[in-house]
Amino acid sequence: MQVVSLASGSTGNACLVQTPFGALLVDAGLPQKTLLARCARYGTLPEHLIGIIITHEHGDHTTSAVALAKRYRIPIYTKPATAQKIKIPANVTVYSLDDQYHTEILGIIIRTMAVSHDAVAPIALQISHDQITVAIATDLGEWQPLLVPFLQAAQLIVIEANHDREKLRLSSYDHSLKLRIASPTGHLDNIQTGALLSQVGLDKNIRDVWLAHLSREANSPGIAIQSIRTVLQMHGCHQYFRTITTLPPYDCVAWGPAQRMIQKTLW
Repeated sequence: MQVVSLASGSTGNACLVQTPFGALLVDAGLPQKTLLARCARYGTLPEHLIGIIITHEHGDHTTSAVALAKRYRIPIYTKPATAQKIKIPANVTVYSLDDQYHTEILGIIIRTMAVSHDAVAPIALQISHDQITVAIATDLGEWQPLLVPFLQAAQLIVIEANHDREKLRLSSYDHSLKLRIASPTGHLDNIQTGALLSQVGLDKNIRDVWLAHLSREANSPGIAIQSIRTVLQMHGCHQYFRTITTLPPYDCVAWGPAQRMIQKTLW
C-alpha cells in the first residue's frame, strides 16, 4: 500500500491510497484537472479509482468530489448526513460509512470514528490493506481519549497541526475566525497535537507521522515540528516516531511499502 498526500491545507485537501487492486481518494478538495494530474504522477488514472471517501462537507475537502464521481462513475463513501449536506445527485452511487462497522472494498478495510469539528458528521479514518494501516484525522477541534487507540493501529498517522497559539493570536485573521479556529470544533494547535501523539506513543511502537492542515499564516513547518518534538521529548516517547514531517499545501508527499517517506518538494 502506498499513501500520497496530494494537497494539505485550507486551500485544498486530498490523499490517495493505492493498492494493487485499486486506489481510494480521501477527500477531493482540489480542482479536477489538478487532482487528476497529481494522481497521474503516481500512476493512478480515473479508471483506477474505486472510491472517494469524504470526511466532511467543507469545500477544502469536497471541491471536485461530486463532479469526479459523476464523470467517472466512482462511488462515494461518507456519512449519510454528509452526503445529504453536499447534495450528491441520484446518478452517483453512495455508500454509507458507520462507526460501528467496517467497510471493505476489494480487500481494503475502512473504519471510521466521529471527531469534533464544525461539520455535520466529521470523521477520522483508518484505512488498512495487507497488514498496513494509515490513520487520517485532519480536522479536529479537540481530541478524546478514544482517538488514541484508533491512531495506535496505524503505521502512518496523518494528523492536523493547524496553528501555533501565539502566531494565531498575532495573525491578521478576523477575531471571529481566530475564535473558531481555536474552539473545540475548530483545529488542533501544535501543543494539542503533541499531547495526542505522546499518548499514542505509549504503546512504544515505531511509526511515521505527517502533520497536516498547517495554517500558512498562523504556523510554519519549523515551528510545528519543533513544538511537537519538544512535547514528545517531555513525555519520553520521541524515539518511537521515526519521521515527523509537515505536508506542503501545493505538492505531493508519498509513503511507501517500506514505511518510509518520500517528499517531492519542500515548501
